[in-house]
Amino acid sequence: MSKSIRIIYLVVSSSADGSNIALLNLLELLAPKEVEPIVVMPSKGRLSEMLVERKIQYKQIKFYYSIYPEIKNIRDKVLFLPRLMRTLIFNKIAEKRLIHLARNFKAEIIHTNIGLLHIGYKVAKKLNIPHVWHIREYQDLNCGCLPLFTKNGFIKKICSKKNYPISITKGLYNHYKMKSNAKVIYDGVMKVAQAQFIPPKKKYFLFVGRLEEAKGIRELIATFIDFAQQEKEYKLLIAGDGADVFKTTLSKMVTHARMGERIVFLGFRSDINDLMSRATALVVPSKYEGFGFTTVEAMFNGCLVVGKNSGGTKEILGPDNLGILYNENSELVAIFHELVRSGIESHFSTILKAQKVASKLYSCESHSNEVFKLYKNVICHL
Repeated sequence: MSKSIRIIYLVVSSSADGSNIALLNLLELLAPKEVEPIVVMPSKGRLSEMLVERKIQYKQIKFYYSIYPEIKNIRDKVLFLPRLMRTLIFNKIAEKRLIHLARNFKAEIIHTNIGLLHIGYKVAKKLNIPHVWHIREYQDLNCGCLPLFTKNGFIKKICSKKNYPISITKGLYNHYKMKSNAKVIYDGVMKVAQAQFIPPKKKYFLFVGRLEEAKGIRELIATFIDFAQQEKEYKLLIAGDGADVFKTTLSKMVTHARMGERIVFLGFRSDINDLMSRATALVVPSKYEGFGFTTVEAMFNGCLVVGKNSGGTKEILGPDNLGILYNENSELVAIFHELVRSGIESHFSTILKAQKVASKLYSCESHSNEVFKLYKNVICHL
């Protein structure tokens, strides 16, 4: 039996978001391939619970995103410098703790699961071990994040020696001007055997994701309100959570339009696969979606995807017409009306075609095989 590869995985969120689910899927299938993991995170949450359920080791080290603090109001301006210093100080302390952990664990690779965190890159460089870096987001485009200390500096880190980026789309690969040290490996979203197709569909459109401005949820609600003035039977179900202030803003929009029974906030749900399999369509309104985890989930679950014609959504759906893309909100209203008029049954062939592509390109099996090949290649070149 060959020696296991010892790998430290860094995540910056303890939530069950797309990037963390992709990591869990990866770790589950890497176990038989002789990978010994430790996941490091800044706080406990749903992710730590899921790791315990899977008997995967984790450690808690406090650190922050390697980005400048956002400025949205006067208070943010006043607190900008203290927040920046907090990030720099805590991340410096985290680097020292991570070095200690890596030495004790005898880590051979550090794998950072998100582009918004730089401490894994720094620690790997100090220890002279390979760093695998999952690049999942456009940062400045889709979430208004500015990397410390410049975007060009971040690109230099990506292209540096002993750094091996994984871009989850071709669009991200081009956006960051990646070189031969990088690979495009699509996320593993579901296992091939989990694909399902359940007709007939129910009369609701579905949104799944974090409730935040960058996800386009405010525009989706406004668009559905316009649609719902004429069409009385369909609902919009919103599965996900977010900051209380923003959730209150969205709730006021719904209340003002008297749509409380038609636009339903479900909060965090554990039955996403069932919700998708029965929906008329999943709507992905995010303008610069890095990959589109929920897009692929919907494809596996036999659900039509209606998405913004940009970013990862465009890359996944566009080339082979695997869903419906739109540019303006007025187009989305027209798409809703067309789906009601023609019936979702007229799109079943598209749904089944999309499901076939998802099973081939975005399965957990395919993803784990490609990532493991990368690990082996990295180790062989030490």
